[in-house]
Order: sequence, then structure tokens, then C-alpha cells
Amino acid sequence: MGSGTGKDLNLKLKVWRQKNKKDAGHFEEIDAPGVSEDSSFLEMLDQVNEKLIHKGVDPIAFDHDCR
Repeated sequence: MGSGTGKDLNLKLKVWRQKNKKDAGHFEEIDAPGVSEDSSFLEMLDQVNEKLIHKGVDPIAFDHDCR
């Protein structure tokens, strides 16, 4: 994942997963290996979502971003 000049970080994200408003929801741990310390939070989420989609897993959803 990392592509910047800084070192790469191996992160573990705790993400709230909820299918819809009626679903009780739960926290899920998602590994995010090799994230460049130069990445923004949104860039990291994009990278993690690409890997999740590739594995056939629902991406991390968020309401909006302020790029």
C-alpha cells in the first residue's frame, strides 16, 4: 500500500459495521498492513476498501469526505 517516502505502518482498524438501521451492528477488526505514514486517513480508507472489495467483502462505508 505504501508509496510515500515515510515508513509503512501496519494498522488494525476497529470499524462499526451495520447493514441497515434495523441491524444491531457490531465492531469488526480490519487489518490495514503497509499503510504509508504519509497517507491521509481518507487515502488509507481507499486502500483498505480496494483490498476488501478484491476479497469480496463489503467496503467500509462513510457518509461523506472533505477531500
